[in-house]
Amino acid sequence: MSACAPKNPLPKDIDTPSSQLLVPFIAPRSELCASSSIEMLALYWHSKTSFTPALTLGELDERTLIPAKGGTLQIELIAAARADGLIAYPLRGGFESLTRELFVGHPLIVLVNRSFAWYPLWHYATLTGYNAQTQHFMTHFAKSPDELLSYSTFTAIWERSEKWGVILLPPGELPLTLEAEEIVRSIYEFESVGKIEGAIVSYETAYLRWPKDTNLLFALANAYYKTQQLQKAETIYKDILSINPAHALARNNLADLLCSMGRSYEALNIIEEATSKEAQTQSILNATHQEILQGCKKRVD
Repeated sequence: MSACAPKNPLPKDIDTPSSQLLVPFIAPRSELCASSSIEMLALYWHSKTSFTPALTLGELDERTLIPAKGGTLQIELIAAARADGLIAYPLRGGFESLTRELFVGHPLIVLVNRSFAWYPLWHYATLTGYNAQTQHFMTHFAKSPDELLSYSTFTAIWERSEKWGVILLPPGELPLTLEAEEIVRSIYEFESVGKIEGAIVSYETAYLRWPKDTNLLFALANAYYKTQQLQKAETIYKDILSINPAHALARNNLADLLCSMGRSYEALNIIEEATSKEAQTQSILNATHQEILQGCKKRVD
């Protein structure tokens, strides 16, 4: 197995040979390793930030355990983590991403197979650190906290899940190893389950990293609009159009926002410059244009 693992997966620009995070430990509870893993990360972030978990461990158990399967599918784990108030970001990039995230203080959950491909024993484990000198990962894996797993052993059991892993972070924390597109998607999925305030915090944090990414700006502006932060929404929509004047939906939403504020002349000027080759988008533009022509009245919510 040792030939399958890299000799030293530590990225060259990280000069710290080891990192160990103080993640609270929950002893294994048979088929409840998914909820235990979420709880351990939730308690970790509660100790490090202002984050407060929304669910108890018992509630996590109820949301994750599928009795017929004797465990938890990844989709249930992610859904339960979101309900608890954590944003789920996919892990990409294998060993290098693992060490980078651990280096900046982000413990992770990975899915491993402790048995054989033809008789799998799936298990969620929480990674809490690494030691490049001894070539071990530290993980809340079984009966003891921070159990050492050699790179070779970890590689063997992790590859059986196609290196599945997830980074669970509270609003305002962002993964180090993902690009803007996947970060925006993960935050939007968090927003879509009713966590819009937390999503806005993370959009704003991402905005500091990617101030010219129009997909990010559009998601942030829409979230501001939904929460009636109209001046902020207007500013961001205009930022998008300064970067890409042909952004049809940003132009549509800005016109709709201005209309809702009773600024019909400005709204009409904005929407009349909007066009799209996509039939569905053009239909939206036409509907907004017609609404403005019929007269804008300031909306009171």
